[in-house]
Amino acid sequence: MPACQVPLVVGDTVLAEVCHIRARRKGGARYDPSLTAKEKDEYANLILLCPTCHTIADKDLRYSTALLQDIKDMHERAGLPEINTEIARQASLIYEAKCARKSSKITQSAVQGSAQASTRGPGVSVAIGGHNQGDIKINLNGSQKKLGSSYPANSIGADANLTNYIDYLCDLYVKYMAPVSKDTGQLWGKLGRQIKNRFRLRKRTRNHLAAEHFDALVKFLVSEKLATTPVGKAHLRNGTKLCRSFEEFRSGSFE
Repeated sequence: MPACQVPLVVGDTVLAEVCHIRARRKGGARYDPSLTAKEKDEYANLILLCPTCHTIADKDLRYSTALLQDIKDMHERAGLPEINTEIARQASLIYEAKCARKSSKITQSAVQGSAQASTRGPGVSVAIGGHNQGDIKINLNGSQKKLGSSYPANSIGADANLTNYIDYLCDLYVKYMAPVSKDTGQLWGKLGRQIKNRFRLRKRTRNHLAAEHFDALVKFLVSEKLATTPVGKAHLRNGTKLCRSFEEFRSGSFE
């Protein structure tokens, strides 16, 4: 960060944190549902920060995706006068620390018995506290249904492109409402109820809506929801776009 003088490595202790510019999980800072799992962890979406700057960037709404990318670009353009031995050593420590967080390698562990799990559905989740080198037995009970979409063939939920774009618009609405309310859970719930009421979905979700109503849902979200938020009104006053079009979203274009 500009003006930050906090060391990223003290001795052999790594303080640096490899941070995601656009969050890996929904609800995180600057979350972008259009990113694939691979893209979220690629270099373009990562920035190295001290713990304090990381916390500030994730909690202060002024730190947008564009701002963090600009900060990263400015730092890289400035470069370093010399990659000396100490800087190289620190870089290696940071890299090793990052890899260690991803690895769950066990060098030594005692056998602690076995674990068993059963399920009546097509899937199962097993959680084990501590290290375990014993047997894990999973018994699948009941009929095995064919895996696939739980939504009708002609619904929005059956098409990943339609689903992801609607999720993108809903997520933008929650972000655009930040100056009014930071309770994202409440905002998501309220928006879901409004969609159900508008399209008479009753107990069904927006993903059950027939694909033929996709354009109507998009128009509702853009014209009646995004455009009425504080951020949306500012976009309209400045003559900037409220969001990406469906075609731009599918192609990954930001123009």
